[in-house]
Amino acid sequence: MLEINLKKKLRHFTVDVSQQIDTETLVLIGHSGCGKSTTLKMLAGLLRPDEGKIDLNGQVLYDQKQKKNLPPEERNIGFVFQNYALFPHLTVTENVAYGISRLPTDEKNKRIQETLSFLGIEALASSKPAMLSGGEQQRVALARALVTQPKLLLLDEPLSALDVSTRSHVRTELKEILKKLSIPTVIVTHDYEDARVLADRVAVMDQGEIIQSGVPREIAQYPANHFVAEFTGTNLVAVEKRQPGLPEYVAFDPWKAEVSREAKNSPYEWYGEIRDIATLGGFVRLHITGSSSFYADIPIEVYEKEGFQHGENIYSRVEENEVRPISISQDRTVRPEQKPKKIPTEFKAKPKKWKWASFAIIFVLAFMVVTYGVTSKSATGEVGSQTEMFALVAANATDPFNKLIVEFEQDHPDVKAEATYAGTQIIRTQLEQGAKADLFLSADLEHIEAVKEQGLIEEFFPVSNNHLVIVVPKENKVGIESLEDLGNKEMKLVIGTDTVPIGRYTRDVIKKATVAYGDGFDEKVMDNVVSLETNVKQVLQKVSLGEAEAGIVYTTDVTPEFLKTVQVIEIPEDLNIVATNYISVVTKAPNKEFAEEFMQMMLSDRGQTVFAEYNYDPLN
Repeated sequence: MLEINLKKKLRHFTVDVSQQIDTETLVLIGHSGCGKSTTLKMLAGLLRPDEGKIDLNGQVLYDQKQKKNLPPEERNIGFVFQNYALFPHLTVTENVAYGISRLPTDEKNKRIQETLSFLGIEALASSKPAMLSGGEQQRVALARALVTQPKLLLLDEPLSALDVSTRSHVRTELKEILKKLSIPTVIVTHDYEDARVLADRVAVMDQGEIIQSGVPREIAQYPANHFVAEFTGTNLVAVEKRQPGLPEYVAFDPWKAEVSREAKNSPYEWYGEIRDIATLGGFVRLHITGSSSFYADIPIEVYEKEGFQHGENIYSRVEENEVRPISISQDRTVRPEQKPKKIPTEFKAKPKKWKWASFAIIFVLAFMVVTYGVTSKSATGEVGSQTEMFALVAANATDPFNKLIVEFEQDHPDVKAEATYAGTQIIRTQLEQGAKADLFLSADLEHIEAVKEQGLIEEFFPVSNNHLVIVVPKENKVGIESLEDLGNKEMKLVIGTDTVPIGRYTRDVIKKATVAYGDGFDEKVMDNVVSLETNVKQVLQKVSLGEAEAGIVYTTDVTPEFLKTVQVIEIPEDLNIVATNYISVVTKAPNKEFAEEFMQMMLSDRGQTVFAEYNYDPLN
C-alpha cells in the first residue's frame, strides 16, 4: 500500500496530491506541465516536496514533520523512464544486470534469467539495444526495473517513444505484464487511450491537483467537467432547449450524434459551425462549435452523400436514451487561478498474482536519456590497443557532435569516441552520479557553472550559439506571421516547460516582447498555451502533426525533414535571445589528453565550420 500526501510549489501553481494506492495500477493523466512527472520525481526521491508524507508498506520514505527524506537508493522503487535509456554498448543481459551488479554471481544470474523469462525476452539476451524494436526495448527497460524487486513501480510516459503502429500492441502487452505484479504501480501519460487500457484507476490532473479519480469507464461516461471530457474523448454539452425536467449538462459519445442541415426539434439538439473534419477509419469526425463545442462521428458514407463542408452550419442531435445527465458545480478552463472541485472516487483493485518485482533507482539515474536519446556509443578507458572516449552531450548538439566524432576518429585511428545525448539536467545528473566521462557539453550556463562549483570540471568555454524561431504548420490556417501574432490571435501554442532551457529562453523572449507590444501581451500568449514540453523535438512534432498551430523552438532543430511539414517565422533580433552551448573537459577524465584535443578541435575554425553546417549562429 502506497499512501501519499504531498505539496510542492512550482512557478505557476502548487502540486497538491493525496492518494492511497493498493496493489493496482494508477494512471496519472493530464496536459504536459500539470505536475504529473513532478509527482513521480517526489515519489522516487529525485525531487524534495515542500511538505507532506510518503508511506510505502508501512515504511516512511518522506515526512516533512519528522524531517525524514530517504535517498533514492534506499527507497527500493523501480523507475522506467520515457525513452528507456538503455546502454547501447551493453547487451540485454548486461543492461538488466547493471542494477544488481553487487549481488553474488549465482543470485544475479538467477534473477536475470527469471526476469527475462517472465517478460518473454530470453531470446534477446545477447542482443544490443540497436538491434531491438521499440516494444522489445521497452521490455528490457522494464526488466531492468524489475530485477531488483522493488516495492513500487513508476513509469513515465512508457509508450511515448513508440510509433503509432507499434504502440497499440505494446500497450496490450504491458497491460498483461502489469496484471501479474503485486505491487503499487503509478504511470504518467497524456494519452487517454494509454490510461484506458493500462489503468485499474485513472486520476485526471490539472494545475497540480487531481480533479477526478475513478475507473476508466466511469471517468469517460461521467466526466466531472469539460477538462476531463476533453481527455476522455467524451462530449460534455450544455442543453440549449431547457425544458422542465431536462438537465443543465449532458454527456454523450461522439458516435451517437446525428447531423443534418435541418432542425428536428429534438430536446437534445445543437446548431453550430463545422470547424474541422477528420477521417477516423470508417467514420468522419466533425468538430462542431456554436454555443457549445463537441464532436460528431458519422459514417463515411453519410459524409460523402451529404457533402458537408468546412465552415458550414449544421444541426446535431442525440437520442434521449443516449445522453447521460451531468451535474457540474464548476468547470476548468485551464487558468492557473481557478481551483477545481476534487471528486474522490473509492475503488478497490483486484489483487495481482506475481509476488516479486524489482529496482533500485540510484542505478537508473545513470541511464536517464530522453526523446533525443539516440545514444551514439559509450565506454571509457582502453580496450586492447584502442582508447575509448566518452562524452555527455546536450541533445541539441547531437548532429554536429556526431560529425566531429567521425572527423576526430579519422585523425586518431587508435581512438573510439562515443557519446550519450540527453537534456542538460540529465547529463549533469549522470556526471554527478559518477559517470566516467571525458567531455561535458551543456546547453545551460547555470548547469555548467554548478558542476564547476562541485569541482567536476575546471573550466568551460562557449562552443556554439543558437536562437529561437516560431514554427507553424505548412498550411498555417491561423495566419501567424510574427511574434506579435502569438498574443493577438487565438491559437493552440506549444512551448517548453520552464524547467528546461528552451522553456526559460521562450519566456525571456515573451518578457521582452511584452515591453515592446504592451502590458498584458505575456498573459495573452500564455493563455494560448495548450501544452508544455520537456524538449524541442516534442514541440516540433506537435506542430508538424497539426496538434498545435504554433511552437517556439531552436532554429537548429528545424531539420530538412521537419521543413517538409512546418514553416519558420523569425523572431526579431532585438526580442530574441542567444542560446549558448558550453564545452568542458571533466576533471577526472580517463583520457584527458585526447579530451583536451577534441575540445580544441571543436573551438577551432574547423569545429566551428561543422556547427555552421547545422545552422548554428557564429560565436561572438
